[in-house]
Amino acid sequence: MSSQGGKMKEHIVQCLDFAMGKLTKIWDDIGICQDQRKERAEVVLLHLKNLLEEMVKEEEGLKKNLLQNVETYGEELVTLHKELNIPSVEPKKTLTILQLEKDLRTRVDNLSKMKHERMKILKKLKETDQALCDALCTTPYYIPTGTVPSQEQIKTLEEHITTLTTEKERRATIFGTQKKSIVKMMEALDQLPSTDFERDIICEEDDTFLLSSENMKALKTLHEELEVRQQQNFSTANQLRERVTLLWDRLEVEGAERAKFLSEHAGFKPKTITALREEVTRLEELKLQNIQRFVEAMRREVETWWNKCYYSDEQRAKFKHYKNDNYSEELLEIHEKEVAKIKEYYEENKAMLDRVARREKLWEDMMEFERRAADPNRFTNRGGGLLKEEKDRKKLMKDLPKVEQELDEAIGQWEQENKKEFRLKGMRFMDYVTYQWEEYAKNKEMEKQNRHKRNAKIMEEEMHYGSKPTTPAKRRFLGTTPNKNTPNKQRRTELSIASSRTPNSTLGSRTPNRTRTGLRSRLNDMSRTPGAMTQSRIQTPQSVSRNHTTSVFASPFGPPTRPPRPVTGTKTPKQLRPTPQRMTRKALTDRNETQNPFSQTTMAKEVNDVSVESTGSYKDFANGLNPKSRPNCRSSVVPSSQGVTHLL
Repeated sequence: MSSQGGKMKEHIVQCLDFAMGKLTKIWDDIGICQDQRKERAEVVLLHLKNLLEEMVKEEEGLKKNLLQNVETYGEELVTLHKELNIPSVEPKKTLTILQLEKDLRTRVDNLSKMKHERMKILKKLKETDQALCDALCTTPYYIPTGTVPSQEQIKTLEEHITTLTTEKERRATIFGTQKKSIVKMMEALDQLPSTDFERDIICEEDDTFLLSSENMKALKTLHEELEVRQQQNFSTANQLRERVTLLWDRLEVEGAERAKFLSEHAGFKPKTITALREEVTRLEELKLQNIQRFVEAMRREVETWWNKCYYSDEQRAKFKHYKNDNYSEELLEIHEKEVAKIKEYYEENKAMLDRVARREKLWEDMMEFERRAADPNRFTNRGGGLLKEEKDRKKLMKDLPKVEQELDEAIGQWEQENKKEFRLKGMRFMDYVTYQWEEYAKNKEMEKQNRHKRNAKIMEEEMHYGSKPTTPAKRRFLGTTPNKNTPNKQRRTELSIASSRTPNSTLGSRTPNRTRTGLRSRLNDMSRTPGAMTQSRIQTPQSVSRNHTTSVFASPFGPPTRPPRPVTGTKTPKQLRPTPQRMTRKALTDRNETQNPFSQTTMAKEVNDVSVESTGSYKDFANGLNPKSRPNCRSSVVPSSQGVTHLL
């Protein structure tokens, strides 16, 4: 520091010497005397002295100002730290006055800005908080006036405002919803606002309603009161309508009159309830005038509820007034009490009784399937009805045992909980189910026996009178229509007829051309060898051909009066190779005799059942076909006196 001052001093001296040298030269040139030169040198010295003093004063003033600023900034800094609730920081001791002043000034500026921002935020938050508190009628968040809020206070105030905003929205939503509901209920109840609070709700704008806690409680109370009143009116109106409907049913009032009254008195307004009460009063008066009809209607209702609850005969017999003919108001009341008692039992056990009713519905469906199965006309239905019926039947037979098992378990649990037995028609559930299945089995067995008896009776009649065709066969005289079959088809038909030649064979009417061809050939063969059927009688029903059936069996007779006409116009078929079937047929044909002609007829059923009529010998059988001895014979082929077959 001293070296720097010495240099400055030397520099000043040099400058002074230089200036004084120039001044002296100037003075010499001018010719100023020594006295004047001395005076002028003193003036120069005075100027220099004044200048230095002035400069010193200025620097001293600067120093003083800096020290004053340091003191001021320090005080402000302390205050800001307190207001902002920020811990103070001591400046470094090595700082000069200028550095200290600058540091303090900068910190004061920053804290002042922070204070300004906080106050600005606080003002905005307080305005919002005040508006919310005014709407909700609550106390604003308290922050002392004139103080700078801390960060924690600002954060707490923001949370408070968020809570109030949410609460206001919730209350506004509740108010809007309940206001609409209150308006509707008042309209339904024919009620006008009667208090200032009700008018504030109904007549004023939504924004003007104060969402205070007291108002919200009062709003809720009003809404609940209207709901109770509405529910009471609704219940009363429904009860009155049920009563009116019941009285209408018992009095057999026409539907047009009912519809007119109900359309004019819909809803549950007080005036509607008044009209319903008046109608009940009017109908009650009519009821007294028609007490017998009412009692009988009540008895039908009692019967309906008995059936719903599966009452047994013993339970029904306990109600002795059911057959009382002394019709009076007291008797009607007794029946009404009985209905109410059964209804109460039904409501208490509705879940269980509904499951029982479902099981009963499945049982009835099963019985319906049984009845359909016995109807042969169902096979003529089209559209896949049988397939759908079979699917439904299988599903029912799968569901019924499952439902019975589940219901048995549920009833067992119910009995444990209620400490009493659950009875259907006086029996426990499984006893009732067992009884139904036993009755079902008995009925099936009885139907089976009746069917066997009926079939045996029909068989006996056929043995005596012959079978009766159930459908008319297509009858044409032999040889009137050319056969369109080829020789090979004709031979196959003949072989099929020969292989199935037994009294049990039935020839279907579905192939009339083949049947006539085989029949003509068969008649020609049998007319020559009628004894061939003797061996065929020992064949079993399994030899019946299901592909070739007819309602007329081939009947052997004597030789025809004229040779048979050719079946077709085709050329003579080539010689067939002998086979075991052909050899058997030929052997049987050779053993036929013409002195035992017979005629035998049968009719194929829809299910290809076999109808058989046979006798001990062909002679007895032929004698039995005599029209005089059997006037009731239904054969379509009978022997004539000449031994020629005639088709009726």
